[in-house]
This record gives sequence, structure tokens and C-alpha cells, in this order.
Amino acid sequence: MYPTLFHIFGVRVDSYSVMWFIALSLAIIWVIKRLEIYNLDEYESRRVMAVSFFCMMIGAIVFKNLRRIPRVFSDPSYILTVRQWGVSEFGAVLGAFLSAFIMCMFSRRVLFSRLCDAAVPPAFLAIAVGRWGCFLNGCCVGLPTRFFTGVHFPFDRAEIFRHPVQIYYSVIAFVFIGVLLLTERKVIPLQRKEYHSVIAPLGIIMYTLMRFAIVPVRNWHSLLFMIPRWQYYATYTILAAVLPFMVLWLAHSLYKLKSLSQQ
Repeated sequence: MYPTLFHIFGVRVDSYSVMWFIALSLAIIWVIKRLEIYNLDEYESRRVMAVSFFCMMIGAIVFKNLRRIPRVFSDPSYILTVRQWGVSEFGAVLGAFLSAFIMCMFSRRVLFSRLCDAAVPPAFLAIAVGRWGCFLNGCCVGLPTRFFTGVHFPFDRAEIFRHPVQIYYSVIAFVFIGVLLLTERKVIPLQRKEYHSVIAPLGIIMYTLMRFAIVPVRNWHSLLFMIPRWQYYATYTILAAVLPFMVLWLAHSLYKLKSLSQQ
């Protein structure tokens, strides 16, 4: 693994931060490019995205480090160590999703479902690229395995190989991007007649299934050491609770679009 890329003027530049910075930058650029596809007002959409990006970063940091927050109130200087706190992918998604929803409630020019449709494939791109930062950093490791995909991490004994769950996330995310873009190509002509969101609920369903599919091979001891146990279970409880609503949303949209195609 290569947790440290290089040092510049005595400052350590780590692979984790660099890869996630690249991932988020690519995702934002792609979302902006996709605004026209969904007839979204660029100025208003950028305003919503700016607030969502800020809330995404807050959600990523706060959700992963809730147990550190009380110390900030007792010692404000502790916040200067935020670079060592770590971030939560789920917290980032939750923060961006909720803030965008609230912003769109007060906007007449940006429809929340359209913005989500535009943002979901780029969000998977951020996961696909950013997870390589986790791999290079050696965090978010999997359980020991004898499967051919096993990777040896420097902190383990020589004979131990682990599931590279970071790479699993990346590969699955790239596959999902392909599925979403192919689906989008088929539904967009029908959405011009009457708009019903498909990409957003489908993407959230895929994200939920991806998280649950990876759980059995993740290193539970390492994971629960980094975050409180209740916080870990809360993540998957929220995902499980949201899944039925996303399935109903997707089924309703597909039914409406199918009806339009038969007219």
C-alpha cells in the first residue's frame, strides 16, 4: 500500500485525500455536464450543488466521528486535527441527499428528482475512483480469504491475504454506471413526454444492494473499532428502511413510462 504519496515543504500528501479529491472533482464536473440532459437551470443547479457539496463534506466527517464531537466543545483546538478523523461514504451521501432535497423544496427552477437523476451516475464515479484511495491507504479492509482475489496488506503477517473490498466497491460501481447509462438512454425519450424519475431510485437501490453485498466480507473488527457499533448498524438500518420506498418509486416510474410508450 502507499498511504503517503510524497512530502512537499514538510507537509505529508496522502493517497487517500488525493484520490477522493480527484473522485469528487470528476463527479462534480460530470454532474455539471449532465444538467442539460435533464433540462435543469445551470445557475440554480450550481447553487444547490454548492450547498450540497458543503453538507456532503460535513456529513462525511460528522457521521464518521460523532464520538469526537463532544471533545470539540471542550477543546475547540481539537478541530484542527480533523484531517485525522476520517470520513464516511454513507454520511457524505446522506448529507448531500438531504441538503439537495431541502434546497429544491424552495426552488422553482430545479426539480429534485431531475437533479438526482443527473447526479447518481457521477456519484458512483466518485465511489469507483475514491475507493482506490482507501485501497492505497490500507483502510476499509476485508476479512482474510484464500480466494484468488485476496491481497496481502503490509500490516498483516506474510501468510494472510484479505478481500480487497475497496476494489470490489470500485468494480461494482463502474458496472453500475454502465447499467445506469444504458437505462438512461432508453428512458429519456419517454421522459420528454412526461417526466418520471428512473435513474435516482434505481441508483439508490443499487447502492443499497452493493453495501449489503460487501458486508459479509468486510473486516468487522476493524470496522467496529473505527466507528461506534450503534452507528454501524444505524447505517444499514437506514438503507434497509429506504429500500422498499425506492423499489415502489422505481416501479411506479416504469409503469408510467411503459404506459406512455404504448400510447
